[in-house]
Amino acid sequence: MSQLPRALLFPRLASVGRLRLLHTTTAVKSGGGDVWWGPEKAAGREVVGYGARGDPGSYSDRLDYWYPTIRFRKDDGVITPIRAKEKGDWKQLSTEEKKLLYRYSYRATLAEFNAPTGYWKPAAAWSFSIMAVVLAYFVLLHQTVYKGLNPPTMSNEYKEAMLERQIDMHSEPITGPAYKWDYEKKQWKK
Repeated sequence: MSQLPRALLFPRLASVGRLRLLHTTTAVKSGGGDVWWGPEKAAGREVVGYGARGDPGSYSDRLDYWYPTIRFRKDDGVITPIRAKEKGDWKQLSTEEKKLLYRYSYRATLAEFNAPTGYWKPAAAWSFSIMAVVLAYFVLLHQTVYKGLNPPTMSNEYKEAMLERQIDMHSEPITGPAYKWDYEKKQWKK
């Protein structure tokens, strides 16, 4: 075999190499695709519970389980004296200190968590935009392409002939046109 480059011997193989550069998807993560934060991501945060899934070092606000594994924010110089004060009588804490304790433990209040996000607005805008384009296309087709091309079944002459045929055939004698037609007088019943 000659010493030709691989790209000359196998041109399709060379194109696969170029396509591989355009490949943008990430590798599949283990554990169902969830991102594991691990202790290095949660460093400095106090572990306060087991969590909904039992993951060490993960924080998530969930409506069905409001007890995250770790606190939302890391302890710093602002919260440390208030945490020491928290261990005593809660009547000694001011309202601002209680709110600060809450904000260091949770990302949002229940009212903030349940507040509407406004995601329906772009979805509605896209839906109405697509419907408007489809309607404009429909009107354009009927004004230009289908102008004067109605099927013969839509004409009044055809409808009258069809009704006469149904009467002559005694079609639907209980509820149809044969029920409402007087065959002796050759006219509609009154």
